[in-house]
Order: sequence, then C-alpha cells, then structure tokens
Amino acid sequence: MDQNLLNLILALSAGELLHNIIEVQNIRHKVTRLHSYIHNKPFKEMKLNINTRSKSYAISLVGFFVFVVPFYIFFNWLSLSLNTSLHTIIVLLIVAYSVTAVLVDQYHIEIEKVTRPFMHKAKK
Repeated sequence: MDQNLLNLILALSAGELLHNIIEVQNIRHKVTRLHSYIHNKPFKEMKLNINTRSKSYAISLVGFFVFVVPFYIFFNWLSLSLNTSLHTIIVLLIVAYSVTAVLVDQYHIEIEKVTRPFMHKAKK
C-alpha cells in the first residue's frame, strides 16, 4: 500500500478527531449561551461570531487544511510501517467515535436542562 495514501488517511483521521471535539464543544457553547439569554444572565460572546452558513463553511474549510496538512506532514515525517499506520488509524477512529459519543451525551444533558421548562405536560 502506498505510504502517502496511508499518511493522508492518518491525517484525515486525526483531523476528524479534532474536528469532532471542536464542533461539539461549539454546539455545547451555544446551549450555554441560550441558557444565559433565557435567564437574562450575562454572557461573554465569542470574538469570532459564526452567524451565517457561508462563515460556517469557510471556517470548516480553513479548519480542514489547518488540521489535515500539519498532520499529513507529521505522519510523513514519522514514516510509520503499514501495520502501525493501520493500527493508528483504527485507534484514532475509535477515539473519535468515543469522544464524540461522550461530548454529544453531555450536550443532550445540557439541552434537556434548557428545554425542560418549555415542555408541555402530557394530558392524562
């Protein structure tokens, strides 16, 4: 198997792990902001206001290159063997899946606290 292809897959896997963490943390941040707005509490806004789809896609595209290119260079420098590369890819994907599951679970807990007061009670 081509080492460049393996390094690209490694870089994409590592980049996806970071992307998942950052994206879910941003979602959780928005829940915190919503909770503050609902309860008229002060909230420090982020300096970068991503409030349009074009900004969202642009930051994602920039993030893709900011994460993947350095990881690709790093994995080229490491020059891992085929087996080590495949094992690393598997570990990165399992970690990405696990971290995403935990962070999304935290999001569900946080959004439940925000939406609970607005839920209508079922009629008996």
